[in-house]
Amino acid sequence: MLFDLRGKRKRVVQVVYAALAVLFAVSFVGFGIGSDAAGGIFDALGLGSSDSSTDNPAFEQQIEDAEAKLAANPKDEGALEELVQVHYQAGNDALEVDETTGEVSITQTSEQEFQESADSWEDYLKAAKKPSDDTSAIANQAYGVLLQFSDPASVPLLAKKAVVPAELVAEETGGAGPYATLAQYAYFAGDAELGDEATKKAIAEVDESQRKTLEKQLAATAKAAEELEKQIEKQAGKGGGEEAFTNPLEQGLGGGALPGAPPAPGAPPAP
Repeated sequence: MLFDLRGKRKRVVQVVYAALAVLFAVSFVGFGIGSDAAGGIFDALGLGSSDSSTDNPAFEQQIEDAEAKLAANPKDEGALEELVQVHYQAGNDALEVDETTGEVSITQTSEQEFQESADSWEDYLKAAKKPSDDTSAIANQAYGVLLQFSDPASVPLLAKKAVVPAELVAEETGGAGPYATLAQYAYFAGDAELGDEATKKAIAEVDESQRKTLEKQLAATAKAAEELEKQIEKQAGKGGGEEAFTNPLEQGLGGGALPGAPPAPGAPPAP
């Protein structure tokens, strides 16, 4: 399903008909990035590789130290950057992995840590004269995980925030994957102009034999984003709740297991 509407805080990752998984499937499949792997979206993001734990003293100490620096200087770029990275790693560390199947599930703690990473990015963005490439990449991935588990009405606003690091990453690294990801964030954020621009750049980066496939995938994402916007507007007019939302990608689109990709550059290794 596009969104998990059961309200559970602990949700197993679904990659078949998971609409926002397209954000990563399109970005990695067929463009020489990573390889087929089990684990769904978390493998695509370089997550789920460390032991599942919800209380890592090393991360807690790093976070406390960074927060102490911020208490002395709220605009300390280094401390804010560290919080983006460490919260992201803490989120990874708190994921649960089924040792038998390799299936990854997000926990309340991991989801909270990814949110803290995104929040720290917002603070860092205000303080940094020029955001670092590594931190932008980590924030981009943190937002990607959060989008996977957001309620429908929250997706457009979250996608707008995700566009910023995605655009920084695309401009810095180039390539079909980063531009395809930016295009899809932009479409879900309601910025069709940016989405179309990024789509053109993504298509220009692939071989001619792959262009039609990529163009079709990105067009499907744009259509899904439009459908989601219509559903949100319709539901707002009716004053209804989340349960009335339907999956705009459920008809005719399916996602397979997402390919693997290396973890975000610059992310501190889990102790």
